[in-house]
Amino acid sequence: MNKTLLAGLILTTAIIGVAIFGKFFIRHDLDEPLKIHYAVDSSGKGTIVAPPLPPGKDYPLGTDYYGYDLMTRILVGAKYTIFLAVAIAFARVFFGGIAGMLLGYFARKPAKRREPATTWKLLNGIPIFLVIWLLLAGLSINSSLSPIRLCVVMGAVLAAVGIPSVVISIKEKTELIREKPFILAARSIGTGHRKMIGAHLFPHLKDSFLILIVQEIVLVLTLFGQLAIFHLFVGGTVMTFDPIEYNSRTNEWAGLIAAGRSSLDVYPWILFVPLAAYLVLILGFQLLARGLQTLFNQKYTKPSRL
Repeated sequence: MNKTLLAGLILTTAIIGVAIFGKFFIRHDLDEPLKIHYAVDSSGKGTIVAPPLPPGKDYPLGTDYYGYDLMTRILVGAKYTIFLAVAIAFARVFFGGIAGMLLGYFARKPAKRREPATTWKLLNGIPIFLVIWLLLAGLSINSSLSPIRLCVVMGAVLAAVGIPSVVISIKEKTELIREKPFILAARSIGTGHRKMIGAHLFPHLKDSFLILIVQEIVLVLTLFGQLAIFHLFVGGTVMTFDPIEYNSRTNEWAGLIAAGRSSLDVYPWILFVPLAAYLVLILGFQLLARGLQTLFNQKYTKPSRL
């Protein structure tokens, strides 16, 4: 049994389920912050209840500094974090995979272990974070665009800057496959390019595509976290000036983590609750990628009959 794959499937399925069905478990709306009030318990003892509250009966994950339910914020922001990362990964692999297959298939020279730097490798060497920050810093903070439109813009930028690495990976795999005997045999009998790519190359690359999608999801989630350190959140950033604070418009998880950093010493749950959810999400996709890699290695490894 592939325990790594099973664990990855369980974690990712559970978190995707939270993103889809989480709205049915919301106990406090986003527009219903906890108000300061005086509460009397069953013994007649009175206490002043004021945010932020630690995890408890009424607020299982606690509240933030302004009294908003952290559980609600995580459930609402899950769909932005997960689905945008998945969409970006699919876009990278789809467009980068097509370009890589075509470049690898029509390349003049056969694959070699060491090649001089190409245009794609030079593009891949540009720091992704720097490009994204330059393009989105002025657009994301206190933007007039809706969160959905900002998600689309960020998704397009992150997909575009990640395509070169996918192109390089698929191109190198394609160059190796095209020199296999079955490809040379098909070419010798006059098989057309379209059929060669669709019937011979793609079936041998589809497993690599699947693994690459999962790996790209992990990379995108990591990039979300890096951008959040510099106050670039998925769906936009709300900046206030008195005091200066940065908050996520969509409650996506990386933004919640960044906003909770200042509360680490006094109210640690404000940071650790979204951080734990984010780490579990990344761990789930990491396990899924490793499990798939192990599965496909076992599938194509010929057992010894000696």
